[in-house]
Amino acid sequence: MQNNEEQFWANMLVGSNPGWSVSMAESWGEGGIALPHLSANIYAFDTSNGWSGTCAVTPDDLIQAATIMEGSKIRRHAAVSFAHRELVRAADEKSTASSNATRRAMALNMYYLAQSQTMKVVRTRYGSVRGHWLCLLYRFKLGQSMMRPAFRSNVIGNESLSHELLAQWASEVIHEDQTAQDSGLLRQLRAGNQLLLKESIVTE
Repeated sequence: MQNNEEQFWANMLVGSNPGWSVSMAESWGEGGIALPHLSANIYAFDTSNGWSGTCAVTPDDLIQAATIMEGSKIRRHAAVSFAHRELVRAADEKSTASSNATRRAMALNMYYLAQSQTMKVVRTRYGSVRGHWLCLLYRFKLGQSMMRPAFRSNVIGNESLSHELLAQWASEVIHEDQTAQDSGLLRQLRAGNQLLLKESIVTE
């Protein structure tokens, strides 16, 4: 019953407001820049193969997504589990920016980020959700995978980040996680579970 309810919420989250207002990068025209009011930039990046997804929403929509998540443990669990599944699927298939698989994955990714502890910290610290939101998809040699949220403010600029800058950001986050006192990545590494990395990602 719970799995059916989670599937229901996952479908609702993709098709509802603010899910329907997710603006995908492929629709931004020749310059590849989202409209100014879409100032919450959202990314996904698979560190094992370099696949990435990009979209943008208004800050109000991202806050509304966070509010939706706060109201239900079932919704939060659905956002996390289905975002994870759909991001893995899109990355495995190397889905293009215009594909339904990427759009679904990125809409769910928005809700995953909205329910994260990172969202709560950012709202408290900055009073705004404008900026750049990243979900790193870590893959391990033994087959597991995990998601890791990250945020950067508009200090680095308002325009969406290129694939090269995403790879650089991913490298920096991996380095932070490897050198932290404790992190999900570090726990996996200590257990002997090797992180799979695309050759172009440098973490030292």
